[in-house]
Amino acid sequence: MSTEKILAKLDSAFKSIVDVSELNEGILQTAKFDAFVDAMQKRTRVIPDARFLEMEAHKQEVDRVGFVDRVLSKGIKDDGSTEGSDSWKNPTINSNKLIAQELRGQVALTDRALRRNIERGDFEDHLVNLFGEAAGRDFEEWAILANEDDLTEAGILEMTDGWAKLAGNHVFGQGSNSFDPDNPEEIFDALLDAVGKEYLVDRSEWRFYVPYEVEDGYRDSLKARGTALGDTAQTTADQLVYKGIPVVYVPLIDRSKQPDETGTEQGVGRIAMLQHPDNMVWGVFHEVNIERYRNAQERRTEFYLTIECDAHYEDEDGAATAFLDKESVS
Repeated sequence: MSTEKILAKLDSAFKSIVDVSELNEGILQTAKFDAFVDAMQKRTRVIPDARFLEMEAHKQEVDRVGFVDRVLSKGIKDDGSTEGSDSWKNPTINSNKLIAQELRGQVALTDRALRRNIERGDFEDHLVNLFGEAAGRDFEEWAILANEDDLTEAGILEMTDGWAKLAGNHVFGQGSNSFDPDNPEEIFDALLDAVGKEYLVDRSEWRFYVPYEVEDGYRDSLKARGTALGDTAQTTADQLVYKGIPVVYVPLIDRSKQPDETGTEQGVGRIAMLQHPDNMVWGVFHEVNIERYRNAQERRTEFYLTIECDAHYEDEDGAATAFLDKESVS
């Protein structure tokens, strides 16, 4: 197949998933946007559990409404009268904001790779999945580990604060009143103690999100007990549970920085989190842009992705983070 025919087929395939303007910029159509968001969740652990909002604007409120004080009172007073206007109770209304921030990614596909995809007829899915899965991994890292006070981080993690830092309850593996950061059960207990018990109504809905060392250490501690549960933890990949709460290994947490060779703490350090997934909210502004550039000299076509997104909590007081390497956090 000639180069001209390849490019003609590429143009046809590309235009079928985007509306190409005179500026050579495309916005994913609705169906492909949904497929892109699905692809973002394929190889991540926290993002599929968390609550997704399609953002219709660059700023979107995440509201919570509740009644803090007692709302019930006597139907009839002692003197036989009913309660007056002084018995009205007003709800407490709070809100957080998702503020879409621009992230960019780029990928280059060689003519040979494009030809093979076009000949199979699944170029659309290939492009959406390629970007979606890669963006999902990086977004999960950003949503969890971002720390805008970390001046040592030159990448996207310095743009905002992520779920780890935004959690309303922090416990520390260093300093006074610390837990043993090498003991998984002490980490779990410290997180449970930090969260208000009114939040822990159904523990099965909560999650301990942990790095590999914590999940593996918990398996080893169960094995050491010499019970059937310990044998199962050692010989299978079954879901671990601590006091009714599933323990979930999150590979992206392992990207978190540890102290460097001088002992200087970077990033948020090693962490573990106690979360109700529905309390973790993330959003993508509905205009996901893809720009295409033909690099004839390198015999490849380059694609540039622009995505605007953010992550926050509905109620940060219902979340806890254990910082294994720190005794405080900014």
